[in-house]
Amino acid sequence: MPAPTQQPTQTPENAMPMFYSSPRPLDRARDGGLRLSRPKHFNFAAKTNAVPLLIDEFPMAAAYYPIVFAAGPMPIPAAVVGLKNDNNLFLDTQGRWLNGAYLPAYVRRYPFILMDDPEQKQFVLCIDEASDMFAEEGEYALFEGEQPSAFTKSAMEFCAALRQQGDATDEFVKALKEYDLLMPNDAQIDVRDGTKLQLSGFLVINPQKFDALPDNVYLQWRRKGWLGLIYAQLLSSHRWQNLVDLMQMRK
Repeated sequence: MPAPTQQPTQTPENAMPMFYSSPRPLDRARDGGLRLSRPKHFNFAAKTNAVPLLIDEFPMAAAYYPIVFAAGPMPIPAAVVGLKNDNNLFLDTQGRWLNGAYLPAYVRRYPFILMDDPEQKQFVLCIDEASDMFAEEGEYALFEGEQPSAFTKSAMEFCAALRQQGDATDEFVKALKEYDLLMPNDAQIDVRDGTKLQLSGFLVINPQKFDALPDNVYLQWRRKGWLGLIYAQLLSSHRWQNLVDLMQMRK
């Protein structure tokens, strides 16, 4: 019997951002009475097996997750959180993230997101109004009088910082592509009950081609701080066993 093929999930360029079902701009007239509470669960992230990463997160994420690059025109760095599509192994039955595991910024950002406003030629802070974190009763007000609250300003700054880190991540990935350092690396996972899972559709850094980089490029990448990112990705390949162990615990 052929092994099932699982692929790290990714969001097409024109599709809704992962986790978000009804994002819209935050509006004072409409949302002045809303408050937000910290998440009681992360069920919005339950139906994925890979979460996008920024390069600043590589060192922390590598301690818990295999880091891969979801294949596509512009490969997307991602932390693998499951061995099957639509199955996040880092959530327990109550939707809590595995205690102590690094929580990716993409998850922490929800339910806020910066989106393009073509008419105004700027980014606007949006919320996913489908999120159950919003209510008239809650921990943090979104507005104080006519102005965004300190909490909302903090959320805006966090989203803007992630946007800037996204630009730096794109630069890093473009350089990996330019020097042909990314290679397909399908993974076969042997489960204790005898079944096999075949994961495909992702890329990893080719260590042989990395070792063969010209000295001037190597030195340039060292100045940019990219060498540690590459080593973190290579070392993260040892984290596949974490996922196998988590899957066994669920059986």
